[in-house]
Amino acid sequence: MGAKTDASTTKYEIKASFEIDGVVEKPDIIGGIYGQTDGLLSENLDIRELQKTGRIGRIHVELSSKKGKTTGQIIIPSSLSRMETAILAATLETVDRVGPCSCSIKLEEIVDVRISKRQTIVDRASEIIRQWDQNVSPFSSSISMEVKKSSKSSQVVSLGDEGYSAGPGFERQKKTILVEGRADVINLLKFGVDNTVAVNGTSIPPKLIDLIAKKTVTAFLDGDRGGDLILKELLQVSHVEFVARAPKGKEVEDLNEEETKQSLKEAVPLEKAIFLTGRDADTTVKEFLDKSKPQKKRLKKFSLSKKVAEVKKPKTISKKETPAKTAKTEIVRKDTKVVKDIEQKVTRKPSTTRPTSTTRRPSQASTRTRYDSRSGTRPSSRPGSRPSTRTYDRDRSTTSQRPPRREIRKVELPEYLTNAVKEVKTKLEAIVFDEKQKEILRSSAAKIFESLEKIEKGSTLVIDGIITQRLLERSNGKGIKTVIGARKGEISKKPTSLKIIEFKQI
Repeated sequence: MGAKTDASTTKYEIKASFEIDGVVEKPDIIGGIYGQTDGLLSENLDIRELQKTGRIGRIHVELSSKKGKTTGQIIIPSSLSRMETAILAATLETVDRVGPCSCSIKLEEIVDVRISKRQTIVDRASEIIRQWDQNVSPFSSSISMEVKKSSKSSQVVSLGDEGYSAGPGFERQKKTILVEGRADVINLLKFGVDNTVAVNGTSIPPKLIDLIAKKTVTAFLDGDRGGDLILKELLQVSHVEFVARAPKGKEVEDLNEEETKQSLKEAVPLEKAIFLTGRDADTTVKEFLDKSKPQKKRLKKFSLSKKVAEVKKPKTISKKETPAKTAKTEIVRKDTKVVKDIEQKVTRKPSTTRPTSTTRRPSQASTRTRYDSRSGTRPSSRPGSRPSTRTYDRDRSTTSQRPPRREIRKVELPEYLTNAVKEVKTKLEAIVFDEKQKEILRSSAAKIFESLEKIEKGSTLVIDGIITQRLLERSNGKGIKTVIGARKGEISKKPTSLKIIEFKQI
């Protein structure tokens, strides 16, 4: 069947399927290909000559016979050009007989073998670089690169007991940039923006609001629905002077230097900020607030004040007025009293006197005590009885002492895990170890959920990211007993056999 092509020179593989009406063997099929393509093309493309010169490889045949028919696949490696390989594949489809049996051959695909080689090269080169970074001394690498790396990603600081991620310039600068997550802080540090602080989600904690209360705040938000949600919450709970948005559909952590600087340059005052998604898309903050005002309450107060003004107009009774007009005047006076009571309720002013019946005896009126909202004294329910000293504990929730803050329980880790935490911290990476303390997987934190499918069983996961319910379930399915991460997200159900450790506990 000729010479075998060197695998290192193979460019393409021709794959074709066949169906033969009869039972045949491999030599019959190969012989049929040689016989029916002989002299069909020029000598340069004759299959026998191509094999002798090593331009195509050995014809590989896989077959199976069932119920009097033979089916299978033909694979021919080729180092020819694309055009010559395509002509050879078309020639193969012209074979219609193998011995005495009719045959049908159909091309399935032509595979570019070099694509898989390129992927192998990329994977191996990435592994070499990673080992290089771990093993090569800093003195043997570029000093400028080491200084840049140290001055950027390693300077993320933690604020307060809650550990809010922030840039090193947050405390010393009067202006600050509010971003969504820790990855945003790291990305902005790469471009020299260090006066940042992260809310760590779409909900803004009260402690963080206190930290930024005396600063000029610019909110730098993602160009998606999450950015719109943070903007709406900022309108309710905090003060923000300016708003910058990433391009629509992009997140701050994915922006390059040019996009980051352009977005910050285009920051606008809060009232002119625009929502990008949902039913409020292309609406400014000012338009959103005007639309959200309670119109019904405003109209009700307006009509009430108008009615009060009309009732308060002085009305003089002339001597010639009839008794009917006098009765009407009395009704108006009664209406005035009712409206005044309503006005007091609207303005929420506490009443100064408690109405009593005119027919009640003086002893009864004197023994009723007015309810004092400050002292909480209940008035006596029966005439002549002593004032009750029973008090209502309405402010129990506010006067009772809050439970002491729960202390963070520190955890001592083996040396290899401590080193792993230091290694992934601020790099947004993840590492999986097996029971023998051997690293079996390394991936970016964003892709660790998919990467866990590549391993059969692990023991410990270290990730510079948020520990989510979804990640815990996938880790538990892979036999992982300990997950160490930057912080915990919303976890509704923790596997009983799995231990969770945050960076702040180390």
